[in-house]
Amino acid sequence: MRTTFRVLAPIALAAVGLTAALPASALPAPTKVTRAAKLPSTPLDVKLAGTLTGVDLRWTAAPDANDDGVTGYNIHRVVGGTDTVLPWQPAWNDVGYQWHESEHIPGATYSVAAKNAEGEGSASTPITLPAAHRAITVGHTIWLENGNTRTYAGQIAVPGGQQVVPLAPDGPTQIIGDVVAASPDGREIAFAKGQLAIWRVRADIPHATPVQILDGSSGIIRLAWSPDGSRIAFERLQPNAGSCVEIVAATGGTPIRVGCNLQMPTWSSNSNLIVKDQTSGRLAIVEAKAAGVMTGTFAGTEQSTMPSVSPDNRWIAYIDGNAPAIRPVGSGTPKLGTATEQRPVGITWSPDGSEVLMTQPIAFGGSALVTLPVGADGTLGAGETIYRTQGTDRIGSAVWQGARVSIGSTSTPMGTTVSIPFDTNGMAGPVTTTCQLDETPAVPCTSPYQKSGVSVGSHKFRVKAVDADGHASVAFRYVLVDMSAPNVWITGPVFDVTKAATATVTYTASDDSGTPVASYDSRWRIAPTAGNFGAYAPVKSGTTATSVTIGLAPGYEYCVSVRARDVVGNLSTWTADRCFSRPSDDRAMSASTGWTRTTNSAYYLGTATVTTKTGISVARSSVQAKRLWLVATKCSTCGSLTVYYNGKSVGIVDLSNPSLAYQAVVPLPVPSTFLTGSVLLTTRTAGKVYQIDGLAVRRT
Repeated sequence: MRTTFRVLAPIALAAVGLTAALPASALPAPTKVTRAAKLPSTPLDVKLAGTLTGVDLRWTAAPDANDDGVTGYNIHRVVGGTDTVLPWQPAWNDVGYQWHESEHIPGATYSVAAKNAEGEGSASTPITLPAAHRAITVGHTIWLENGNTRTYAGQIAVPGGQQVVPLAPDGPTQIIGDVVAASPDGREIAFAKGQLAIWRVRADIPHATPVQILDGSSGIIRLAWSPDGSRIAFERLQPNAGSCVEIVAATGGTPIRVGCNLQMPTWSSNSNLIVKDQTSGRLAIVEAKAAGVMTGTFAGTEQSTMPSVSPDNRWIAYIDGNAPAIRPVGSGTPKLGTATEQRPVGITWSPDGSEVLMTQPIAFGGSALVTLPVGADGTLGAGETIYRTQGTDRIGSAVWQGARVSIGSTSTPMGTTVSIPFDTNGMAGPVTTTCQLDETPAVPCTSPYQKSGVSVGSHKFRVKAVDADGHASVAFRYVLVDMSAPNVWITGPVFDVTKAATATVTYTASDDSGTPVASYDSRWRIAPTAGNFGAYAPVKSGTTATSVTIGLAPGYEYCVSVRARDVVGNLSTWTADRCFSRPSDDRAMSASTGWTRTTNSAYYLGTATVTTKTGISVARSSVQAKRLWLVATKCSTCGSLTVYYNGKSVGIVDLSNPSLAYQAVVPLPVPSTFLTGSVLLTTRTAGKVYQIDGLAVRRT
């Protein structure tokens, strides 16, 4: 779909410098048009440039255009042998005629022909639309005929652009805030619409569909995309005239608030922002998380605005008063450029970090884009104006656009053999890449960059890519090498004995280095009432769950332990065992004459051994235990039992209780030494109730 001046009349007027605010003398003198005797002559000096999403076409009229009674022009776009004629009514300024469309068809040719009452004259020599691999995307503000302004997202062709070509002829990009933010791979922009919503859209292809990622907010002005592309930081104006900085996922969601009295966020890494602190007036470093802590400020930056970190993470560019400035990301002395008459409103880096792009207001209206080279020591060179708006139109922000090298998230630590993938998709091939770890010399590399024997700690990784046109881009990321294992502990269960048929063991882990935990292994060992523990056996391996449920058989003790591994592969030791047992049934105990075996759903496992007689016993002839528990009914008429271990009386257990309690778990006396042998329980009082349900033992 094309964009012509008929469709977007306000943009057309702005692009050629004709606005309602201009005096009549600025317009060409009216010429009386009579029926021409011949067809118009061929337009002259036709030039064609391409943005990533559109076409920038310009020309000058033939010297005899007035004599020929030219009434308009036809633009001929030829694609695959098909000639599409795009009529256009002229508007003129001091650089000639300008036409654009929000369409970019590789291989298309364009020519221009004038027309008059006799018809169309001869067309200019067709020009093939040059391949476009980069452009400058801007928030472009124009004056409308009614005296109001409108800001839209557009692009300037590089090189040779003479006008701002809208990203799209209609839709959300037609009314935006004046600040746009480029994604780290150079393919998208994020923008605010009416200070109420955040949108993102591909800016490297025409006809891309904008996606809204935040709505229902207010006061949204400046935005910045995180280096890994996963989040967008933005400034939100507050009713008290201050500002807060918030972060939202690039895919949408609920934003988090980093803090207030902060402005102009830019990312120094995936974990830190550089902001303008409204309290101290300085540029400051703040953690990129909810209620982020301010970890430092930069002395001498009280007059500084619009910070921007270089793609190689070596420098911070900003505006100091009316001058551009560069300072190291770490400590160091700032380097000031030449002060300008008007305070610059923005400064951003080229994809390779070799220069900055400054948005410079012009006295009495208009804006200019100025590039300034940055030396190896941070020194700013002389500026070069590469674009100037028409009339009093202005640019709020400008970013380089086009595919470039990018690195995905490396927030996850790695082992001593690092593997760092990077992406050059979309760059004009062939692409050559070099990689640098810390300050070692850069070496040729392919994705993923791999290196073994890397020391534990934080490292700096940079990759530089150069496309077939010689355009370079750089990406940076911190890489953490971690060899410490997670700390893991069991949080439940906390009981010694359970009558349930299952038990759920819960656990958790953390890593001192901040490395995420990847998975857990669990194991158990089991001992019967009268036997030793068997060997450990796995329960679950490599699970991400933080609990495991196991089945329990009566008469066994279970000991479970857990270990954790992090995403690097560091594996913890096993935790101490968490042990518990399930009681054996009363049927596993022998009973002397006078006891009765009975059943009822109220009893443990539905059975009990009962009596009201005195001096009779139930026994388990063989146990191995450090601790023991009796399962029995407790009640107001229940009696007490004498406890014997290996025939020796060791104490009394009382089953009386004011209220009735079936399946009560009652501790027995703790053996003085590890018990191997028999347990005997003898009734002590005639006429009392005794209901024996089971016996639980623990070797641990």
